[in-house]
Amino acid sequence: MDRDPPGARGARTVDPRAPRQSVLREAEIVATALSIIERDGVEGLTMRRLSQSLGVSLGATYKHVATKDDLLRLVTAELYTRVLDADTPDADWRPRLRSFLLRMHEVVGSCRGLAAHLAAHADDPITARLYHPLHAALTQTGFTPDGADRVLRVLFFYTSGALLTPASEPARERAAADFAAGLDMVLDGVAHALAAEHDPTP
Repeated sequence: MDRDPPGARGARTVDPRAPRQSVLREAEIVATALSIIERDGVEGLTMRRLSQSLGVSLGATYKHVATKDDLLRLVTAELYTRVLDADTPDADWRPRLRSFLLRMHEVVGSCRGLAAHLAAHADDPITARLYHPLHAALTQTGFTPDGADRVLRVLFFYTSGALLTPASEPARERAAADFAAGLDMVLDGVAHALAAEHDPTP
């Protein structure tokens, strides 16, 4: 007796070109978006390209993320988590801020075009995740709340400026070294301001 070929008895053969039907997870969406940004920059990330990389329909992606801005907020949250995971709350204020900002420069700098997006959305509440622990560290060190706020504005302005300065791939190592050297100069100024704030002489 002839037998049916495999898959003939009511089973569906899977078209490898068809969008997959599995449930999307936020972590997978973010990881895929990051891989696109790291390779082709923020401009290379589109909802359609993300869907293709995930192997799902465009509609399935929109069910999870409504807009590209929402997607970039998720990406930003992930990157800020990576920065905060490297924080050293028990360290003295200077090595703590230095390590924190070096990590921020490394993490954000790996995603071409993201620094410009973050600068354009500097008022986004998600930025407070970075601001509050460092502000607390500076006030505990002896800065007034206003003084700590001024220091952080200077430090983030310097870091943002460095991230917004384009560097070719061969020059990235030199750019990182220049950033670290400049950061030490800025922190020297912060330390001087702290000493002056506590100097009793008029």
